Amino acid sequence: MKKRLSSDEIKSIELNILLELDRICTEHGLAYLLAYGTCLGAVRHEGFIPWDDDIDVFMPRDDYEKLYSLFQNGLESPYELQTHRDGSSIYQFFKLVDPATESYETFVGKSRPIGLWVDIFPLERIDPSAKDAFEAVCRRHKRTGLKRSFALADSSVASTPAIKLVKKIVCPVARALFDVEKLNRSLENDAIGLPAATGADPATPHEKGYFCDMLGDANVFEASMFFPTRKAPFEGHMLPIPNRAEEYLSLNYGDWKALPPEDERHLHFPEAYAIDKE
Repeated sequence: MKKRLSSDEIKSIELNILLELDRICTEHGLAYLLAYGTCLGAVRHEGFIPWDDDIDVFMPRDDYEKLYSLFQNGLESPYELQTHRDGSSIYQFFKLVDPATESYETFVGKSRPIGLWVDIFPLERIDPSAKDAFEAVCRRHKRTGLKRSFALADSSVASTPAIKLVKKIVCPVARALFDVEKLNRSLENDAIGLPAATGADPATPHEKGYFCDMLGDANVFEASMFFPTRKAPFEGHMLPIPNRAEEYLSLNYGDWKALPPEDERHLHFPEAYAIDKE
């Protein structure tokens, strides 16, 4: 039996997943912070952006791997850490998923249902002086990511008729040519293999050096942009955001304080259900 979830119910479930992640990170000394539109929602709305349901967080790579080890070693949680490493995910980053739900993402269509989730994106330590090596990895990473996108995309969904036509031609070819799991491993290996000045020492404070967000067009940030984190209200809870959150938001969104026109406030709620397994 499945019950269709309303947008408010989706947000409530995703908030509970986020609070579970916060509990785990607090108990085990792991660093994380709200990212992308979730950070924007916290600073501008003190919660979700009203027309969005997505929750994204950053974790430094060393803490990201510690979180993986905790789940691998039997951490008790009502949620699952899904990853391409064990075949439970089609993504190269982690998702903390509620297995008592089922949802469908617009991007990949209904062939790959997934429980409601929080996306966990790793931040990679980098050496900004190794510019040539860094740029070479980024170029390869972008090409691999494009292949993966076409191999996974639902060709019936597109923003314009022209893009839909291109996808209908390219996506079947990409699915035949490319192994998504191999592409995910390549993307993750690219990220882990970035030239790193400080990443080898787990005792290195997060506040020093530079981080790269490989999923955000390989943006590079001073570590002090993010750390030490500060707390901000999010749906009635105080949660970590970047130390210089306003500057981070300006770099990502420009005039982030201004609301988009009403005709551009597109709802993003996935089709989602609560599953009664009894």
